[in-house]
Amino acid sequence: MYSYSWDSETGGLLLNSSPLQFSKEPRPVYYKELDILGFDQHWKYDRNDSYPYMWAEANSYFYRGRLVAKTKGGSLYTAPELIMLEEPEPNDAPLRFVDVPAMVEKNHDLLEKLVQDTIKKIYNTYVEYRNKVDVFYVAFSGGKDSVVAFDLVQRALPHNKMKVLFGDTGMEFPDTYDVVDKIKEKCEEEGIDFLRSKCEFEPEYTWSKFGPPAQTMRWCCSVHKTAPQVILLRKYTENPPTIIITV
Repeated sequence: MYSYSWDSETGGLLLNSSPLQFSKEPRPVYYKELDILGFDQHWKYDRNDSYPYMWAEANSYFYRGRLVAKTKGGSLYTAPELIMLEEPEPNDAPLRFVDVPAMVEKNHDLLEKLVQDTIKKIYNTYVEYRNKVDVFYVAFSGGKDSVVAFDLVQRALPHNKMKVLFGDTGMEFPDTYDVVDKIKEKCEEEGIDFLRSKCEFEPEYTWSKFGPPAQTMRWCCSVHKTAPQVILLRKYTENPPTIIITV
């Protein structure tokens, strides 16, 4: 994670080239999070999730570079306490969206350098290992990180030398399947093999046998993702045991 400063003009972040010693992992905050926490009792805003309204670092909420609120406590059954520190807008005016397009434009040069450096690393890894492994593939989950990984890999490698593999757990959100369908269409257009693996057992059955996945027994990924993916790749390459590189 690169370090950053707040940009009051766009309400976004300005990246710089020095890495953070400790990751703060700022996350965009949309109206639904504000509603859930009860900020709608204090602030005015449209219920529109086109863009975020602010950013959060852990329990601290930043609006256009200013720390405006914190949350304290709370659990699965109890709401957290809201600590209001500063009015986001004067005269109780509605919150403004983060200007994401303008933020992206301001960070364009640094982001483009990161993209090109990453593409070069991916290609160099491919060159180093292409005669040592059976398959290069993107482990695609449908989340934002795997969308970025897919984009970078398909820009770095010959399309007939890579695959995209979605591990369908049968427990994904509808929005995830929408993204998966779009990436599948993109792969078909670009001549990239798109594979879908799925466990032979339905989630209802495995849950009845193992119970809910827990921190001390995380059976879900191995049963519904890892094992089906490895089995499919072995069948696809016709070379068990298969040597793979995953992005």
